[in-house]
Amino acid sequence: MISPELYLEGISYAEQNFLDDEANHLRVDKDLLREMFNLDGKKILDFGCGMGGMSLWYASQWNCTVHGFDIDRHHIHIAKDLQKKHKVDNVKFEVRNILTDPVEDKYDFIVLNDVAEHIQYPILEEIFCSLRNVLAEGGRIFISYPPWQSPYASHVTHILGLPWCQFLPQGLLLKWIERNNRTIVGEEESDLVQAYNGLNRLTHKRLMQTIRKSGLVPVFRKSHSFLNNFKPLEKVNLRFFPFSYLITKEFLVLKAPENAGR
Repeated sequence: MISPELYLEGISYAEQNFLDDEANHLRVDKDLLREMFNLDGKKILDFGCGMGGMSLWYASQWNCTVHGFDIDRHHIHIAKDLQKKHKVDNVKFEVRNILTDPVEDKYDFIVLNDVAEHIQYPILEEIFCSLRNVLAEGGRIFISYPPWQSPYASHVTHILGLPWCQFLPQGLLLKWIERNNRTIVGEEESDLVQAYNGLNRLTHKRLMQTIRKSGLVPVFRKSHSFLNNFKPLEKVNLRFFPFSYLITKEFLVLKAPENAGR
């Protein structure tokens, strides 16, 4: 069972993701989704939906149907409670592992928001194959994640206070995390040590290798950097060294190979 303290923490975090369009870690995601896509009438799969904040946001932004899948029961428990609180009817949350419990529905739009970096590569490869099978004709898959060279890729920077700490000697870093360890909302990853050890050190190159088996094809990529906050550079993708270490998030849109256009 999740403790009352962690439950309230989870509700607060997910509610911020849902309601606050200026939340730093999701502002670019939301702006990009609104700019690129009209999801009215679409059937959306929020894969690895976590505590449901973004699922509820999709459902409130467009006249669409949203399914939120996650393997973590604590996350789905909070997502359902937040759905009830805000009376959002066009969302369905479910604890589901699509590799052991395959999906028969077809989806026009599939989202992996801050998910891919948490899944080990052999499993992630199979997941993309499964998602390819449930992608409707003309559908798109939208992926966002902090690349491993990102200042925040360790997922513990907010606790340790040190950007790029993932490049410290691993023995030293793990001891530091252990000294500052704390429980977190998840059932699958219940503390900071587990959260850090569960990361797959995802990069764009590694992601492209992982999706190859599925046959999915990239049609769009954006690398958001600190430097994009300056008006003259807001549309520039600075992916080369040393500017690549200032990238905070990568965005990738995939399609099935027979689909055309965006």
